[in-house]
Amino acid sequence: MFKSCRRLPKGLVLLLIAGCIAMVIVFLKSHGGLTKRSLIKTIPTQNVRSFTGRKPKVYRTSDVDMDPLRIASPYYKMKIPKNSTCKERRPVLHKPDLPLTALISYPGSGSTWVRHLIQQLTGIATGSPSCRKKLKNSKSFSVGECVNNGKVIVINSNDRYRHKKFEKRFDKLIILYRDPFDTLRSVYSSKHPGHSESVDSEIFNVRGWYEFVRDHTTLWERYYTEWLEAERPVFLLYYEDLKTNLPATLKKLAHFLEWRVHKKDIDCTLVTSEGHFHRRHVHNITNSEIFVGKLWHKLEDAELNLAEIASERRKAGNYVESGTRLKNILEKADEEDKEDTSL
Repeated sequence: MFKSCRRLPKGLVLLLIAGCIAMVIVFLKSHGGLTKRSLIKTIPTQNVRSFTGRKPKVYRTSDVDMDPLRIASPYYKMKIPKNSTCKERRPVLHKPDLPLTALISYPGSGSTWVRHLIQQLTGIATGSPSCRKKLKNSKSFSVGECVNNGKVIVINSNDRYRHKKFEKRFDKLIILYRDPFDTLRSVYSSKHPGHSESVDSEIFNVRGWYEFVRDHTTLWERYYTEWLEAERPVFLLYYEDLKTNLPATLKKLAHFLEWRVHKKDIDCTLVTSEGHFHRRHVHNITNSEIFVGKLWHKLEDAELNLAEIASERRKAGNYVESGTRLKNILEKADEEDKEDTSL
């Protein structure tokens, strides 16, 4: 065979070699494995922050992934195809283990929607020890539901009591805080699934509603009081900030998670923010109509107490808020006290 190769003209041999090289280059380019930038750059391992202390692998990146905000985290594995439109992400489990971060929320606060947003922002699944059947059977949450370790980016818990053993497992806490009037209304409505929104007045105009608010106001206040006093770095995430200023709130959330994101990640999260478990309610009566008399004042006092606790925690450090709700409540109360003393 070698003798026959020697008989071939040198020009023809060179032409065959050049043709083989050209075919390899075309193949690599068509599969996104070779671009101008990837020929001269790879992810610099010395500049990549690792939570585990392990030296991350070097990945050859495509033209899309060369932005430093996308490649700065070794945990970012999801790739967005070039020239593609935003599509809902299918979250994946992460390797190696991530730092343990808890998502703390009182029932009715919107934790399922927040988990969806985190998954769309990072591409990594969120977990929950409760293992709800409805979420386990869904495409968005089936990967992370029932997972209670570092393979997920956050672990959800909406138990009504603070468990110190649960707390000690985690490096930091995200506490989801929603307007207490909307929270209790949401919990109570979920207990009456047979009623439509057009007959809200019927389910709220009963003695059971007043007893429910009375009992849950105490539970709600104690729940947030205990978690705000936890000895862990805390990010108080206001549900209302997600509704009114989602881009800025997502940036703060990603910063607390120490997850570097690109502008496209946030833009695509906005496009896919609705999800499949975000309830759509159109109430025909207002909160002021169903939280009457002592019910309204009891909840107001409970939130003011939490505002004072948050103020002390703010001074102590290791504490971040997505907005200024509790701070504004405390400032308003102080102004009213000054007016009363001046009179």
